Amino acid sequence: MSRRWHPFSRPMVGSFAAALLTLTLTAQAQTPAQTLVQTPAPAPAPAATAPLSYAQAFDAALAHDAQFRAARFEREATQGAVPIARAALLPNASLNFSDARTQGTRDFPNAVGQQVSVAVDYASPQASLQVRAPIFNWESISRYRQALLQSDAADAIFRVRGGDLVERLSLAYLQRLLSAENLRLVQAQIESLQAQQLRAEERLKRGEGTRIEVAEASAQLDTVRVRALDARDQVLVARRALQRITGIDAELVRGLPSDFEAPLLVPQSLDAWLELAYARNATLQAREQQLAVARMGVQRSLAGHYPRLDAVGSVTRSSNESLANLNQKSKLGSVGLQLTIPIFSGFGVDAAVAQSRSEVAKSEAELAAEREGVTLDVQRQFLAATSGRARIAALAQAQASMELSLEGISRGVPAGLRTLAEVLDAQTRVFSARRELAQARMDYLLARTRLQTLAGAPLAEVVADVERQLGPAT
Repeated sequence: MSRRWHPFSRPMVGSFAAALLTLTLTAQAQTPAQTLVQTPAPAPAPAATAPLSYAQAFDAALAHDAQFRAARFEREATQGAVPIARAALLPNASLNFSDARTQGTRDFPNAVGQQVSVAVDYASPQASLQVRAPIFNWESISRYRQALLQSDAADAIFRVRGGDLVERLSLAYLQRLLSAENLRLVQAQIESLQAQQLRAEERLKRGEGTRIEVAEASAQLDTVRVRALDARDQVLVARRALQRITGIDAELVRGLPSDFEAPLLVPQSLDAWLELAYARNATLQAREQQLAVARMGVQRSLAGHYPRLDAVGSVTRSSNESLANLNQKSKLGSVGLQLTIPIFSGFGVDAAVAQSRSEVAKSEAELAAEREGVTLDVQRQFLAATSGRARIAALAQAQASMELSLEGISRGVPAGLRTLAEVLDAQTRVFSARRELAQARMDYLLARTRLQTLAGAPLAEVVADVERQLGPAT
């Protein structure tokens, strides 16, 4: 039995494996840890008699809203590409085992020229450890950098989804407030019309009124009662829409105070809001990150022209490798460098580079379009908020004047200076003004919230600002 000479003794193989393990652990330790995405704990449901505040609704929506939860999982999935891409930059080791059995006959002439047949039956066990460590691999490097940029883009997109959640929640919450306010106004109008109907009937009994006045009061009362049915339906729909986002079926929510005055915007100039939006808008940041990802895609495509250098090593232990080596064992070790130089790939690399550059052009155009859209949206919401503030003040003044006019007309009826029909018309104008004022307040608050979101304000600040504007339960 003969033994092959091998360059690696058992201590050397053990040292090689230990060094490989140390290199792998060191590379993993030096990699920045991924940010863990924690699901916020569900907000405690308010008591049945306690009104649902906007802050409570927002906390509940973070944990319950299906669209926001889907966005969170989308971000986690995108960030999972970072460790996958990093794995291509780390050493790769594999341990292989094989055991083959060979059976048959071997025919050969002996020393005197006679044919001799010998049975062959032997096993060929083999074990090998193979290691490959990349030294220069531009495709893997570009892929890892692109994965990092994609992770940053996923964070920006997640912030966009957060802004969408605030806008949807604000709309649902304010719709809930407005529907409750409309129902309250309709009920108050019904009570007022019932009183006017009783007054008309009493005047008719005393011979001071006419049947026409009674009929007019009854007709307006019936019309408003029909409107009350629709108002109750709107409350139920708005309540269900808010529950869909928050998971809470709130009977009461905090409304706007009766003396609500729209606060000034800070800053007060459109240019200042545009500067904030250009610097902090989450949608623009997401587009910029996507552009960076596309540009890195060009570098990744260009990697097809670059050589690749790997450090390779192996340790093999085998027995009975062939008929010539029967009853022999061998232990072999090797270490070296492997250089791969691309020569021709059927113009596939050039096509991939052209495709990646087209993606860059597309991302640049989308960024420009998004910037124009943000500019228009900021201007629209700024004008809605500034004009809405003036509209609230004008409607509040108009409501006060109409209430004063109603009081004067009502006092003129007993003296015969005014008719009941004029009172009913004045009441209709008063309640119409109240509804318009409530709508204007909700529109202003929604425009203010959207403007802050477009300007990239932190969601906690937006929620706190809305919370400051609210008053007692509705």
